[in-house]
Amino acid sequence: MRDYYERYWSEAGYNPRRDDTSEYLRQLFDRYVGPDDDCLDLGCGDGGSSGFYLTAHSRSYVGVDVAQHAIELAEARGFEVVRIDDAASLPFGDESFDVVVCSEVLQNLLQPHLAVAEARRLLRPGGRLIATVPNAAYWRDRVDALFGVWQPGGDDRARAEPWRSPPIRFFRPATLRRMLVKAGFDHVELMGLPSPLLGRVPLLRRLSRRPGVLAGAAARASPSLFAFGIGAVAVRGTFLPRA
Repeated sequence: MRDYYERYWSEAGYNPRRDDTSEYLRQLFDRYVGPDDDCLDLGCGDGGSSGFYLTAHSRSYVGVDVAQHAIELAEARGFEVVRIDDAASLPFGDESFDVVVCSEVLQNLLQPHLAVAEARRLLRPGGRLIATVPNAAYWRDRVDALFGVWQPGGDDRARAEPWRSPPIRFFRPATLRRMLVKAGFDHVELMGLPSPLLGRVPLLRRLSRRPGVLAGAAARASPSLFAFGIGAVAVRGTFLPRA
């Protein structure tokens, strides 16, 4: 697994560099991350997805990843990062953090249920796990399946070369909730993360580059069908989000 991600984050690999936090992850952070929170970014990559926001808006930030290439990229950006061997066994004591972020990671793990249980161990009472995963029941994937096409996720080549893609576990809203509840979280809130309705349709994607009002409404009304991704906030104990 580590060898795969060393290649994945190398210049010759996929190397999915990020320079900012997505709009929908930022909305979750605005509600569930505060200035007195200590934050862990589980599967931080180069830190671009969450590191800039959390460093600026929380008390402390540390990222962990299995790939040395990713660690070096994050360190070059000035983030505090630690290389790990296993997402289910992290080098921190019980109740060390207020927030654990796991963005687009759980689908890439052999045992994601152990990783979320480990995240719960690290959270203080009232602590939050903020996670996002692709929705395996997204409408486009259902249509593809009818024609015998499997798209596990990743870049555009994944449609023709699915063996290249990192996802090995697949979630829909109900199964993500079930895993988090089984891990011992006391409250789980799920939300659909929209994308342009035509964003996965070749030749038509240029007509719909950003999620519009219709895509957002569809993702809220039927996240299992119309949400491209699933966001989850799982709480250890109780926590009141900001309005």
